[in-house]
Amino acid sequence: MDIECVCFGPIREAVGTKTVVQTLAAGSTVDDLLAELDRELDGFRGAALTEDGELREGIVVTVDTDNIRQRNGTATTLTDGDTVRITPQIQGGKPDRRPRSHSRHRSAGAEGGE
Repeated sequence: MDIECVCFGPIREAVGTKTVVQTLAAGSTVDDLLAELDRELDGFRGAALTEDGELREGIVVTVDTDNIRQRNGTATTLTDGDTVRITPQIQGGKPDRRPRSHSRHRSAGAEGGE
């Protein structure tokens, strides 16, 4: 079966490509895919996997639109034609738009009542 694998951000930069189609045996799992990508793509282990071959914390893997953490993790079974996306977790949110304190910008005469 053919699985399209799309890498984003520093993972894409590390492996040198955004998309790769990987042929796997029927019944293969995300873990099988990750192991195959590790064997075939230089830089994949350092970017997406730990030295033990486990998925790094902060890496998000989706099968089609489902995060594998809501399924069976890396034991999630793949089917022919699935698209697997591997991306660093996006963090952050709205920028802090509260007014900043101007206490650091006092004039020299403001201290001590001068």
